[in-house]
Amino acid sequence: MLDYSLENIEKIFNFLQEAEKLKSTLRYCHTTSGRKESTAEHSWRLALMSFMIAEELKLDLDLNRVMKIALVHDLAEALTWDIDAILVANGEVTKEEKERQEIEAMKKIQATLPDSLWKSIFDLWNEYNEAKTKEAIFMKALDKLETSVQFEETGYEIYDNHEYIAIYPDKHVKKVPELLGFLKELKKRLKVEFEKWGFEWRDEYDVV
Repeated sequence: MLDYSLENIEKIFNFLQEAEKLKSTLRYCHTTSGRKESTAEHSWRLALMSFMIAEELKLDLDLNRVMKIALVHDLAEALTWDIDAILVANGEVTKEEKERQEIEAMKKIQATLPDSLWKSIFDLWNEYNEAKTKEAIFMKALDKLETSVQFEETGYEIYDNHEYIAIYPDKHVKKVPELLGFLKELKKRLKVEFEKWGFEWRDEYDVV
């Protein structure tokens, strides 16, 4: 007889129903088809990027953990919806308020999961936010890169703060020097898009 808890299975289903909301959590960015991007879609491509880039660069990382972090790093948005970084940058929402809402959301999500699974997921989520381990630091940098790639693909038209777009990933990518080549390629592509739409590309944007 299989050894499992029917109660835990029920809780896992409840959790997956909460996580499904990430499919409907819309971000600032658009997809190339013109519709709004969801948090679930962002998390999927981030997970895809994480193992591809880590393997290409032969980084000394726990790839299993890296991909798990990618999948849960925005889990709180299932309840808070997307509190975009540009809202914080523009002073519309404080960083402290964003963090408070996300912690409250995670506490509510906790009730849907068995204790052991909750601890695993929360530890991964918290590891990303604290960004002290090499896996979390890598994921923070990739998270900003993935968002910036979306800017380059579709977002340059809808943002007023073009300087913010041009330098958005720089701070975190500099903490992972192996990623500087990807950052330079991104900036090369962003510059083309800026020039296409008549936006100024300043020399300091190229400094990495």
